[in-house]
Amino acid sequence: MASSGEFNASHIQSLLSEQTPFLNLFFPGLAPVTSSLWALLTVIPNGYGGLLCFCGLLLVFGKPHLQVTMRSIPNRHIATTIDVPHRDEAYDMLISWVCAQPFAQSARTSLVTVNLKPTTSGDGLIDKKPLHFSPCNGRSYFWHKRNLFIFARHRSQEQFGCTREEVTLSYFGRNSGVLRELLGECRSHYMGLVENKTCVFEHENDRWKSSRSKSKRDAATVVIKEHLKKMLIDDVAEFLDPQTRSWYYARSLPYQRGYLFYGLPGTGKSSFSLSIAGRFDLDLYVLSIPSLSDRSLKTLFAELPQQCVVLLEDVDAVGLDRSQGVITDASSDGRPQKSAGKVSLSTLLNVLDGISSSEGRVLIMTTNHIEHLDPALIRPGRADMRVEFQLADRDMIIQLFFFIYGSEPSNLIQRDGSEDSADEDSADEDSKVNITHNRELRQLAKKLAAKIPEFEFSPAKIMSFLLANKHLPRRAVADVGAWVEKSREERKKLSRTNSWVLNDEDEIDDH
Repeated sequence: MASSGEFNASHIQSLLSEQTPFLNLFFPGLAPVTSSLWALLTVIPNGYGGLLCFCGLLLVFGKPHLQVTMRSIPNRHIATTIDVPHRDEAYDMLISWVCAQPFAQSARTSLVTVNLKPTTSGDGLIDKKPLHFSPCNGRSYFWHKRNLFIFARHRSQEQFGCTREEVTLSYFGRNSGVLRELLGECRSHYMGLVENKTCVFEHENDRWKSSRSKSKRDAATVVIKEHLKKMLIDDVAEFLDPQTRSWYYARSLPYQRGYLFYGLPGTGKSSFSLSIAGRFDLDLYVLSIPSLSDRSLKTLFAELPQQCVVLLEDVDAVGLDRSQGVITDASSDGRPQKSAGKVSLSTLLNVLDGISSSEGRVLIMTTNHIEHLDPALIRPGRADMRVEFQLADRDMIIQLFFFIYGSEPSNLIQRDGSEDSADEDSADEDSKVNITHNRELRQLAKKLAAKIPEFEFSPAKIMSFLLANKHLPRRAVADVGAWVEKSREERKKLSRTNSWVLNDEDEIDDH
């Protein structure tokens, strides 16, 4: 009668011999290796030990074959796959989630970039320009909620130096809902990152690309006329109301709203545009028309979401030549010049309010010189409201002063000393200190406003001066007179330089 060890050894040898064709199916070329091991396994007294030894050798020698086999099996037979376009915001959602997962840190091939946003370390120190790693040019296998996934990302160079990127997410199974659930988690993770931020999109050829996320700009931080600010915010709010949409559709009117912000540089046009997008939780899409063609302009407007803010910034930098039908640059004196722009006037006007124009968008055009714009571009229906952003007057100067040196509401700025005295009589010690501090700030603000001429300097220029003295309000008041004179001298020098340049150009043109 055969011993128990002999029975186990012969039984295992028979079992492994029967599995050899099956193993050779998945691991080609492995059969000679396994057949040479049978004798070793059969002489091991403990059959289970021999089985464990075989499994260990199988892992060592079979791993390369397993990787080749996994790559060679078509994914459509064993997995469900979703392609993610790298120019779509869904790509940013997926990549931001992947980079936060442990498997991304152990990827054998990674793409490294510099994160321009500084991060804070555990000890409170700012980590300037931290490195950002993400899997690239390969596959990464990972488990998530007991399911096996494959993240594949490949980058290649195309013509003209453009980079093409292919990103896929696969799941070993036929239930596509598993992939959609995971992408839903990616979206939730991404929305948490951009909470209280405004997503800014810029165009890359004929596609939109998310460029950055900026903290929402509070309209209170943009110093313009209060009645203009309230009028614009109320008008946008009324336009975005669902009842307004129904009203437009019931009358077959194009559901669009356009604004023209005009005024000298530094008066808050672009800043207020950003604040509108943040106020109504809309994405901001920025267009640079001179770098576009008719085809790309049509494509970009066709891909705008239902509700967003479209910013055509500094449209006075180009003039519209009706005779030639192309956009031409405008010189500093208003004379049109030929440009390399390829956008025709008819195409630009058509995407703004033609049949192919997008619905639900808020269009904002900004210009430094309204007189340089073609009348067809800014007529009602394309620019429904024209708003002039002026240079700083007395009230705006006082607002700027309190914005830098205090947090007192603007309605308290106009209060007189008698009201302060009445409040001080009934206040506690801390409140009395605050009242005294605010009274001193009001006095300093009035002195500052008295020394800065109205409608001569932009809010941005005054803000720059105050920031240079951000902790010293009294010194700002004492130095503002010299700053005014210095600024005037710089302006005169710049005017003389520009006049010389223009005269030289005229002489060249005469020759």
